[in-house]
Amino acid sequence: MKNALFVYLLAGCMCLLSCTSEKDYPIAMKQAMSCMNARPDSALIWLATLADSITHAPQKTQMYYRLLTIKAEDKLYMPHTTDSVILSIVDYYQQKGDKERLFESYYYLGGTYRDMNDIPRALKAYHQGIEVGEDTEQTLLQGMTYGQMGILFAYQDLYDESRRMHWKALHCYRELGDSVKCANSLCHLARTYDGKNENDSALYYYKESYRMARKFRKDKLADGIAGEMGCFYYDEGQTEVAKRILLEVLPTERKSSNVLLCLGSIYRNEGQMDSARYYWGEALKYGNLHKRCYANYYLTELEKAQGNEELSLAYDNQYRLLQDSINAITRTDAVEKLHLSYSFQHEEQKNHQLDLKNESYLKKIYLLLFVLLFSIALGVIVIQRIRIRKQEAIEQEKRLRLIQEEQYKHSLAYMRENERKLQEVERQLVEAAKQNDTLRQELLLSQRKVLETSGHQSAALLSNRELLKDAFRRSDVYAFFHQAEQEELKVQEEDWDALRTAIDTAYPQFTGRLYELYPKLSQRELHLCYLIKLSLSCMSMTHVLICTPSAITQARKRLYKKMSGRDGTGEDLDKLIADL
Repeated sequence: MKNALFVYLLAGCMCLLSCTSEKDYPIAMKQAMSCMNARPDSALIWLATLADSITHAPQKTQMYYRLLTIKAEDKLYMPHTTDSVILSIVDYYQQKGDKERLFESYYYLGGTYRDMNDIPRALKAYHQGIEVGEDTEQTLLQGMTYGQMGILFAYQDLYDESRRMHWKALHCYRELGDSVKCANSLCHLARTYDGKNENDSALYYYKESYRMARKFRKDKLADGIAGEMGCFYYDEGQTEVAKRILLEVLPTERKSSNVLLCLGSIYRNEGQMDSARYYWGEALKYGNLHKRCYANYYLTELEKAQGNEELSLAYDNQYRLLQDSINAITRTDAVEKLHLSYSFQHEEQKNHQLDLKNESYLKKIYLLLFVLLFSIALGVIVIQRIRIRKQEAIEQEKRLRLIQEEQYKHSLAYMRENERKLQEVERQLVEAAKQNDTLRQELLLSQRKVLETSGHQSAALLSNRELLKDAFRRSDVYAFFHQAEQEELKVQEEDWDALRTAIDTAYPQFTGRLYELYPKLSQRELHLCYLIKLSLSCMSMTHVLICTPSAITQARKRLYKKMSGRDGTGEDLDKLIADL
């Protein structure tokens, strides 16, 4: 009493010092949270200190305070008698979208209905909690929820469903590495096998559970499991083994209704009626609804056999009342239908989520296929364009070579080469005459004639070209465009036409040769070629084309690549145009 009073006073002082804000909880609540699992009784005392002041706290704090209070009461096995508070908590966290707190709220809603013996609604709450909890990392709470569902199914004799729930709980506890809870789940699994009369499996899991509890020195848990194993051996007809085990654990399991009922049955079979009456009477004190029902039934039969009709009738009346209560809460069909319904809904939800994932995967696959096909098509187009450009470059180079060869035939260099060849033929004629080689002389004379004819034609053509060039340099249009060396010119379209006519006259087929080299020649590029043919400087060209010198330089470099298929400089274009 003094300790409790001290805690109340200390908590009161803390409450005065603490401030309740939207972002923080009162210190007393924090203290309750820290000792909730180890000392739920102390947690409840801390929470009780806030009973008067909590109404002034923000709603967030009030709701969590109520949830903590229910949690502490549940851990102290204090039965819940109403669902009004926990329902308001569930509704609040649903609205806030807080999945972790909502999962916890559903767990205690299920516990409330369990205490109220409303098994269908309890299972419904646990199902809803599991649906919410799947999106959280609350593995421990998932295991606890599955475990509670397994216990409720076992009470309804739905052992297959119970077993599935306990396996899920065991998986959660193994993931957490919680050996104590694993031992508990193994014990629950043993009960489900026992309920289905699968005795070998039941005994195996009882032993595994007992071994694990002893291994981690959880003696209280191990004694409880041993007590259940004793009852199992009794049901199997191994009375001596059962009695030895039950008596060994009795000092620590004096309030275990299973142990008490089983010992009573053993002593009844041995004819020790007083001992049987004692242990069954103890079971009436500590047993749950089902165990008290069994104890009253056994005592009814015992007193009836002993001739105590009045006591027998009293126990029988209690037995019938308890049996009616059990029948009222044992709604196996309803629970099974509810479970099947939720299982179906859960599977449908999973299937829907799977469909959405599959649809997402298909979209990604289609997108990848589209990207792949697009990349392949783009690659093919790029490769084809590269091939076309290479082919165009080869054709361009071929055309340029042919033009250059033709120009060479009418050039001064060609005439000089022709003269050199003519001299060589004359020398060979002299040698042939000395050797009196008539056939060779005739052949050399024929070659000399061809070379002389070609030389005369080239000389005449070269002379004619010089005359045309000279006339072009003295023309008005030539003079007009060379004014650009001193000032900007406003060149009209007719001026360009006149220049084109003059250039094509002085340099036959000049424009045609340009288009042969690059059929897509633009009007501006054509004008640039004309200005180069006029031998205008780069600065003079800017006065005609109205642009910067760098623009002229870049345009010349680009045009050379278009015409020759090779990278080059502006001077390379100037030489190419000058030779045309």
